[in-house]
Amino acid sequence: MIKTWNELPLRIKVCVVLLCVVLFTVLFADFLMPYDPDKTDLLHKTLSPAFMGGNAEHILGTDELGRDVLSRVMYGARISIGIALFGLLIGCGFGLILGLTAGYFGGWWDRVALMLINFQQSIPFILFVLVGLVIFGRSIPVLIVLMGIARWETYAKITRGLVLSLKKKQYVEAAKCYNASPLRILARYIFPGVRTYLIVLITLNFPLILLVETSLSFVGIGVQPPTATLGQMVGTGKNYLVMAPWISIAPAIMIVVVAYCIQHIGEHMRERFDVRLLEK
Repeated sequence: MIKTWNELPLRIKVCVVLLCVVLFTVLFADFLMPYDPDKTDLLHKTLSPAFMGGNAEHILGTDELGRDVLSRVMYGARISIGIALFGLLIGCGFGLILGLTAGYFGGWWDRVALMLINFQQSIPFILFVLVGLVIFGRSIPVLIVLMGIARWETYAKITRGLVLSLKKKQYVEAAKCYNASPLRILARYIFPGVRTYLIVLITLNFPLILLVETSLSFVGIGVQPPTATLGQMVGTGKNYLVMAPWISIAPAIMIVVVAYCIQHIGEHMRERFDVRLLEK
């Protein structure tokens, strides 16, 4: 049974509120951004944030090209979170379908699924990313697909194991006796037993995918300038840590807040639902 809001621990309430603020900012960034995130103004470069005695027109200051840091953080959060989220959904969808069908039908398809899972686990993820970027370029859709490759085998392996257990239940056997189709059995009788585990796993994996995306942008093989991403801003600002540390600190704080909050919510959900199969 899910706890009510008043029963949640204080740290989880804080995480939920912070995430709601971030999501609101990301969804309505076009209306909330005070400036164009890509507009340069060399006459006002590396201005200090307002709370450090800088210009009040730029709350978080400006970067090395005079671009407003607040606007770029808001826009960059949309890009980074969007890539991580859609990539996560792609990986989850592929792993879910593969795990459901492999566990239910078994036979040669199960052996093929296990072979794909073992192959994915044996190849470094960064190798897939580098090859994909070389072949298909560094556009946002390509990065979303590449993020989808990350961790899909986890969804497939856990889903397969759960299906192998659930398909032996009496209500599943009864559905087979009434000649229910495999699709109906998977959707109505087996998937509900997998759903809770899947939600918890998605929540726990999101910070990892977000950090992968920001790491790629940090080293310069992610989304290319002038499009802002959180990792790219941190990477660009590292050359100005002495004279303008806010260029890197602002996006870094955003990354930490999002990853920390989602991780804590995921851990709380795992403990609440007693999900013991998600040990990393």
